[in-house]
Amino acid sequence: MSSFLENTSRFRRSMQFLAALTMLVLAVNASAYRTDHGLLPSGSSQCETHVPITLDLPANAEPIPDPFNGEYSGGFYHVEEIDDRLFYVTDGVYQAMFLVDNLGIILVDAPPSIGVNQADPASSVSMLEIIHGIPEAKGKPIRKMVYSHTHMDHIGAASIIKDAYPKVDIIAHRETREQLARGTGELEGLLPGSGANPPPLPNKVFGNKKTIRLGRQVVQLSYKGPIHEPGNIFIYAPKQKVLMLIDVIFPGWVPFTNLALAEDIPSFIDAHDKVLEVDFDVFIGGHFNRLGSRADVEEARAYILDVKRNALSALSDSSLFAIFGLKPRNGLGAFNIYLDQVACKCANLTLDQSDTPSGTPWLERLGNADISTLTHCWEMAEAIRIDPSF
Repeated sequence: MSSFLENTSRFRRSMQFLAALTMLVLAVNASAYRTDHGLLPSGSSQCETHVPITLDLPANAEPIPDPFNGEYSGGFYHVEEIDDRLFYVTDGVYQAMFLVDNLGIILVDAPPSIGVNQADPASSVSMLEIIHGIPEAKGKPIRKMVYSHTHMDHIGAASIIKDAYPKVDIIAHRETREQLARGTGELEGLLPGSGANPPPLPNKVFGNKKTIRLGRQVVQLSYKGPIHEPGNIFIYAPKQKVLMLIDVIFPGWVPFTNLALAEDIPSFIDAHDKVLEVDFDVFIGGHFNRLGSRADVEEARAYILDVKRNALSALSDSSLFAIFGLKPRNGLGAFNIYLDQVACKCANLTLDQSDTPSGTPWLERLGNADISTLTHCWEMAEAIRIDPSF
């Protein structure tokens, strides 16, 4: 417990420092875009015209329920039954899912931050305590635990579950097991609430598809390519029509920076169509503060396609090569400025309702568009430029 609280305290101090640093940066230059360091003539830089960082949220990104209005069931975390004893749990940043049957519980992911009370660390609880706080789950064993993928921010608390239930079946894609097996465990404790042990290795793996059954509960797992990283899987509860796919679509928000750190951009783009092929009513994306719908996925797809088309447009603009004529002896430096110019033009096009192909006012629709669109454009343009699978 002391290690848990020390990690939590360290995280709070880090967050306070980052918040102070962010405010300092915003005060100096409240711009979402990079500059060309004054090397380009005035009026020729795509990065001169920028969208100010406001950190304001459009209504579409507001939390549902809202913890700031005391609407979370657990105060600093929230548990909600979606349908027929399928529950989701969130701390407003991460999300997990579990299904309850008389025979036990199926848990999908174990984010280490869920249950950490940053305002009062002493009142923090574990994911296990949160699950067993639900009357339907009280006293029931966790018999099966699914890893959506390898990232520690989503499965960093899995060792707590394994310690409590040594016979739990841990299920993942074979790529996920292979990646976890390469880990050294040397960097544990960097996430809030994470234990001293690395996530235990899965004891059951699959290739393309696997169906999990526990009493009346059914979960279908499928692998459709490296849409975020190799091994990231679709998790579908057909009876409840709930689809869970982590780190690809963020209902009400643009993706996390650099297209959510996707390792295969064409596959990341295609994932939006693959999600829409599934017969779901509720979507769980793994992050932020509300559940999603088909409309949210369709909106996320439109945003990504706008970024793609605008990146193509920027790459086709020969005027952006001007920097090479000004600094011919430093090709690498000039090239980095060129790439920033491409990203800035793409972002300007994407965030201008009159210029972007879908005609959508993204600043009014998706949270963090004022900050992250530039990184998405940079990542997209580079992938288009060098990835032969486009």
